[in-house]
Amino acid sequence: MLDKLIKYYIIWTSDQFQDESGYIATFSVIPLTSQTTFNGLPTTYPINSTSRNGLDKNSYALVHQICTVDANCFKGSSANWLERIGQLDKADKEAIEERLKYFLSIQENPSEDWFAQNASPELLKKIFDYLPEDTKNLVIEELINNLDS
Repeated sequence: MLDKLIKYYIIWTSDQFQDESGYIATFSVIPLTSQTTFNGLPTTYPINSTSRNGLDKNSYALVHQICTVDANCFKGSSANWLERIGQLDKADKEAIEERLKYFLSIQENPSEDWFAQNASPELLKKIFDYLPEDTKNLVIEELINNLDS
């Protein structure tokens, strides 16, 4: 994951999508603002200006506005990449990552409650279909053995 700062955006990741014409370079970006409008939202993160991150004033990462843009948006009129102004500190990166998880409702380790609430024959079939072919029979045998317990 990249965590570079390019004027008023955090480049969070870079991706390439393939279509018939080849690869399209894209970036997932989080906009920055110095306005306090969104201050206090759980998806807004304050970043103090430092020499390392290159910001000229304290800013806010608007995590709830993350989007994907064509990489060409970060090229100047002469097709050269715009200059990177800095890099996030590890603590800032981790705090923004937590806000992304919150915003996207991502849990790293689903709890047993999640499995109990979402268990269904359809979900079991989906998971089973992802298993490697050589382990499917072992899983079925173990499930059958557990029925007898």
